[in-house]
Amino acid sequence: MIAIPLSSSGTTTISDLYGNASFFALLNAETGSFSVVENEGCGNGLDTAKCVVDSGATSTIFFHMGEGVYKYLNENGIKVFTSSKVYLTLEDIYNDVRNNSCKEVTLSNCDVLLDSGTTSCACECNDN
Repeated sequence: MIAIPLSSSGTTTISDLYGNASFFALLNAETGSFSVVENEGCGNGLDTAKCVVDSGATSTIFFHMGEGVYKYLNENGIKVFTSSKVYLTLEDIYNDVRNNSCKEVTLSNCDVLLDSGTTSCACECNDN
């Protein structure tokens, strides 16, 4: 299961700010089916990472992600992939996973691939 940040429950395009994503799509990499869950940690990167770990996801993908979030996910056995700052759809991500063409972030390349983006919260955190 791959956790994909979404800015709203109705969108199918990756959100640019990982910790401020209001929702996550949990995509089944085998079937392409997905469910959408609320990000209980919205507005806080570490709480978001904990939410992803608790969701049962085995991997995640990001547009922007900070080092602390990456380290927490990595330490908890979650594989982290980058969208390479491209607004991918769930279908794009599913196809990339199936074709094994996702770029994995590792300890040896994280200094180049990670970028926290902006720090302002643009989501509607816990306003539901």
